[in-house]
Amino acid sequence: MRRIVNLNFDDMAVYQLCLQGISDLTDQARLSAISNSIHNQASDYKEKAESKEWCFIAANHSNNDDVIIGAVTKQELKDLYSTHMVGATKPARSIYDQLRNNAPNGKCPFCGMGHVKTLDHYLPKAKFPFVAVLPENLVPSCRDCNTGKLTSYSTMPAEQTLHPYYDHGHFITDQWLHAEVLQTQPATLRFYAHAPDHWDDISKQRVQAHLRDYELAERFSIESNDELPVIRDTLLQHYSFASSDTISEFLRQASLSYQRLHANSWQTAMYKALYESQWYCGGGFRN
Repeated sequence: MRRIVNLNFDDMAVYQLCLQGISDLTDQARLSAISNSIHNQASDYKEKAESKEWCFIAANHSNNDDVIIGAVTKQELKDLYSTHMVGATKPARSIYDQLRNNAPNGKCPFCGMGHVKTLDHYLPKAKFPFVAVLPENLVPSCRDCNTGKLTSYSTMPAEQTLHPYYDHGHFITDQWLHAEVLQTQPATLRFYAHAPDHWDDISKQRVQAHLRDYELAERFSIESNDELPVIRDTLLQHYSFASSDTISEFLRQASLSYQRLHANSWQTAMYKALYESQWYCGGGFRN
């Protein structure tokens, strides 16, 4: 995962901007009448974010046509995002674009490899319509990560995926993504999450949940399957007669270069697994 700087939009200013996109003044007035409730929901979200306990925000299981607050239906709250923020000609589209463009180098922060194409609701709007247009709940995302999680959400702290706006610190600086070299022909990799021993138990379980819910282990393996033949060719061309220690050191330096940029990129984990594998450095790369 990669961290993203919170742009700190005024949540009520964003809400009002979405309302400006509603042409029917009666509908606009009904949604404006619940502004205080929307603000309270936003405040609760931000409070839960400080303690990393979004899981304790109550989900809404009503049908889309049900009135869930004031005189407003669940669908109308969801439409604030789908129609009145995403809509290309809507006033709030500028907020959508700024949020989407906030990911460094246009890379998805959930996986670190996909290209940002949309915004992901950390808490899905299908179950949490009150925060459908809350900027802190809208994270730049690639399509794979956005569609992979869909409407799933966590009800326990340890099951929560990582939140790029809030989960920084040890989630970013400490390596928890690792890989294992499989002695196949050709060599392949298995990716897995294993946090440092000094981490608290909830953090350890959260990185497991992140890898699982976004199906990252399989996706990283697919990426590495493209890269391993390139590494094999490099070693055969330039290190064919080198010792296993020399090959290991070459791969270690590559791992360190990636680690200095992103401790938990799939490349960091891949090169670390390769240089630590006696089988691979001792000739397994030739297969």
